[in-house]
Amino acid sequence: MYICNNCWNEYVKWQWQCSFCKEWNTLVEFKESKIKEKAKAVKKELEKLSWWTFSEDRIITKSEELNNVLWWWIVPWSLVLLSWEPWIWKSTLSLQLASFIDKQIIYVSWEETIWQLTSRANRLSIKWDNLSILCENNIENILETIKWNLPDLLIIDSISVLSSWEVSWWSWSISQVKYIAEKLQDFAKKNNITTVIIWHVTKDWNLAWPKILEHLVDTVLFFEWERFEDIRILRSIKNRFWNSSEIAIFKMWEEWLKDLKNPWLELIDNKEKEPIVWSSLSITIEGNRPILIECEALTNYTKFGYPKRSVRWINVSKLDMLAAILSKYTKIKLDSSDVYLNIARWLKIEDPAIDLWLVSAMISSKTNKAIDRESIFIWEISLTWTIKNIIQLEKRIKEAEKLWFKRVFVPNIEIKWDFKIEVIKVKSISDFVEKVW
Repeated sequence: MYICNNCWNEYVKWQWQCSFCKEWNTLVEFKESKIKEKAKAVKKELEKLSWWTFSEDRIITKSEELNNVLWWWIVPWSLVLLSWEPWIWKSTLSLQLASFIDKQIIYVSWEETIWQLTSRANRLSIKWDNLSILCENNIENILETIKWNLPDLLIIDSISVLSSWEVSWWSWSISQVKYIAEKLQDFAKKNNITTVIIWHVTKDWNLAWPKILEHLVDTVLFFEWERFEDIRILRSIKNRFWNSSEIAIFKMWEEWLKDLKNPWLELIDNKEKEPIVWSSLSITIEGNRPILIECEALTNYTKFGYPKRSVRWINVSKLDMLAAILSKYTKIKLDSSDVYLNIARWLKIEDPAIDLWLVSAMISSKTNKAIDRESIFIWEISLTWTIKNIIQLEKRIKEAEKLWFKRVFVPNIEIKWDFKIEVIKVKSISDFVEKVW
């Protein structure tokens, strides 16, 4: 078997170019380590689920965001994989756990020295009573040390630099990562230790090889960011104990990461209730969490034969479709107008329920009429005028009730709940234009 050094794709035969990443001369031969001696099979006793009850012995952290995304965060003997780009504060978040929980923690690091970790811990104002540091990269030495100082939480920063005497291959290799991950899993389950493993992603934003690492762990977390923003999103991709759609939102301060309890305060630039031309508000669902967002639109007569469509944080094909629908079925004609859309801040939106929100901002800019800042727009526009049910519509409307909004525009569908806020049902896009403008 041959492995590409760049993307770690596997091949049966050697070839000059990797078919996956298109890099040249990156394939190296890979050999699995052989079993030294044949083990004797041992008979095991069968167990039934009725004999056991699941332990709810979770530890409530001091971070409500972590509690939300991981169901009180710590489940004994579980393995958590934390991943994303470098320089995103993965190590900072891991080190902050010492302040979030009142349990014994061992932080294993080989990429940073004790002096670097001490400097960061002082900056984060982390207490030292429950935190111990181990600077080592050999897994046998690490497990032997931890065996005599069993913690409640073990942090591995990171598994990519660890190696084992039992595997004759360099660190970062598939055989090393697989072997070390299995050793950590076995050690965590037998000793009832929660283990956090830090890992990295590839250039196409997927978890780096091997996939066996994702299968071994109980929870996979992505710590996402944007280079010029101070907001961090901790997204659960896999979770065997809780809903994998939950997210945690943090704001990066000079000292450390802090919970962002009200994201709309950061995502909405103008909090005033006065009407604003070119701007509209809606509520999207990120994971299972409703978030208030703002859309800015600009329309201008095109100077060229083909009107320009430009967007930020939204797929441009959605803008083309909505502009065509407006021009076809309403008095708002955008055939000769350039259209620009922007989502306040950096949140990437793929929610189909924001169609009416985008349309309202475009109409406001085209007609130069302001939109009421006390209205919310939630509707998915269909090419055939088919009314589509909105996912988690009740949660969106309840979120609008908590804020200052007085009315919400929704599809003309049956709603079984009663709300304090005025719910205005829209039959079609032309009906919406007549009601609002």
